[in-house]
Amino acid sequence: MSGQDSPAQELCYDVPRLLQLFESLGENCDFGVIQRAVGLEPFGLFRFAFCSAAGLTALLRARFQPLGEPEDLWLDVVGPRREYWVKSRQFPIEAHTDRFADQDDPEVARTAQIERTRFLKTHLVRDLARARRIFVFRGAAADLAIIQDIAAQLQTYGPNCLLWVSIGDRARIPGSVERISSHLLHGFLSRFGTHDGSGPRPPVEEWVSVCSNAYRLWRGADPPKAPLDNLISRASATGSCQWFGDTPATHALDEPLLAPGVMLEHRIGKGGLASVYTAHLPITSGGPFAFSVWIRIPMEFRGRQIEALLPGFSSLAGWTADLKSRDRWQRLWVTATLPADARIISCEIVAQGRVGAVFHSAFWCLERGNRPSGLGFALGERGALVAPSVGL
Repeated sequence: MSGQDSPAQELCYDVPRLLQLFESLGENCDFGVIQRAVGLEPFGLFRFAFCSAAGLTALLRARFQPLGEPEDLWLDVVGPRREYWVKSRQFPIEAHTDRFADQDDPEVARTAQIERTRFLKTHLVRDLARARRIFVFRGAAADLAIIQDIAAQLQTYGPNCLLWVSIGDRARIPGSVERISSHLLHGFLSRFGTHDGSGPRPPVEEWVSVCSNAYRLWRGADPPKAPLDNLISRASATGSCQWFGDTPATHALDEPLLAPGVMLEHRIGKGGLASVYTAHLPITSGGPFAFSVWIRIPMEFRGRQIEALLPGFSSLAGWTADLKSRDRWQRLWVTATLPADARIISCEIVAQGRVGAVFHSAFWCLERGNRPSGLGFALGERGALVAPSVGL
């Protein structure tokens, strides 16, 4: 099965480049997870930290002193994994360390966190002075007065813009952004991240839409775009892409789409984690590749896992399905580096679920590079992510 012919190269939203223009200031790690979900791993003092709005205001007023000094930072053992969390004695801020009491020497871990905090603090103060980014505060319990105070404090460093993100309502749809003042924007989501045993799962596509609309208000222009060379589309257009799967279990749907293309319905045919569908195509050489695909999980789906794979090669990074996100499109992706002499690559969806469980896929995309670009993100001006223009 192949998609309709398409040009070898097209333009799409450059989602990683867009989100590089934003930096978290708290309240928790939701936005840091969103950056990871699109393939970014930037430095950031608050990226995986927890800090209230009042605590952030105090830090900004104190110009982050004495945060990072040896007498200020201490380690606390937190949770069943006994992770060291670094905490401040002067301010209500605490952060993950990815160091653990059963594995790492506490003094070595503390010394490393002092150095790290000093570096990230210097990096943030420099970014605030340059005012080249939108700073994000995900404020669950913050009120407008304290948010305005944060925005005012940011102005003491430079002409900065603050994006306050909270839960929307019927009048404020997920993904939309309002301008409160020249240096304060208010964005809306349907929900915040769920932090449970499956890991934090914020609504990725809504966050991307919030950032795109904030960018429009900040810059007065559409979010950046970039050329895309989708190797699957190119191989499908020449007939050199082969598709493998159980034909009765996978078929094209006749459903209205925003653009010409093919949407596939997949029915899980066996228990355990198993391949559902695979694109097999030639490549001219090895190197880094990113495979992405959009899926939609119906409300009645019963399963434990859906993910994208580049089988036969070690995955370097990726993003799996959020099984709690139902009846809306979400993007999966994975990256791997193939040896220089590789001439064939396979792109695969695997799933584990109840036999007969159904889900949908679209926008199969293989790119050269270390992260996916933005194929499938159709970012509406008013708010929520538009269902992707679907094609293979």
